[in-house]
Amino acid sequence: MFYRIIAISIIILGTIAYSFYSKKSLDGQLDLKTEANSVLNKFPKASFENLEGSTFPLEELLNDKSLELLVVHFWGTWCAPCEAELPDLLTFIKRFEGRSGVKFLLVATNDEALKVKKHLKGLSNAEAASIHWLLDQKNIHRDAFGTTRVPETYVFSSDKTLLRKFMGPQEWNNPLFFQTFSELLQISTRKL
Repeated sequence: MFYRIIAISIIILGTIAYSFYSKKSLDGQLDLKTEANSVLNKFPKASFENLEGSTFPLEELLNDKSLELLVVHFWGTWCAPCEAELPDLLTFIKRFEGRSGVKFLLVATNDEALKVKKHLKGLSNAEAASIHWLLDQKNIHRDAFGTTRVPETYVFSSDKTLLRKFMGPQEWNNPLFFQTFSELLQISTRKL
């Protein structure tokens, strides 16, 4: 009986200690001093790597006059909801295949290029011209965008203004998504 009381006490103390550790760890990840910058309005300063390890020419893409809509999607091979929605997202992206001004940056966060490449081999539509597969291995850009969990998707206009943010996995095969993106494209190109 005495050993059970000691074991239960150790478990309770361990749980309390872990709670304090978790809170301290979370407080360190949240930068409470930048509350004014926590709302993303424009495309933040960023520099991504492609899957070959080279720097992706992001400035060139952002300054391209033919850019109509830029979609940045954060995901990971380690994320089950990301894996589940990725085939539908790729099918959705294929619907924009004829629009050269619509670009998709699919950013694998906290991931390795080899794992991403292996994951992409089993997917159809992964080689679309409008898709750029990128890496954010240290979550630097994920933080700049304000992404707290993946998957998250940001839609930017031609002038790099944030039009819409989608949090969590989405039903990309829902016809309303294509309609929403078509409307965002019209807003971005000022054709309304």
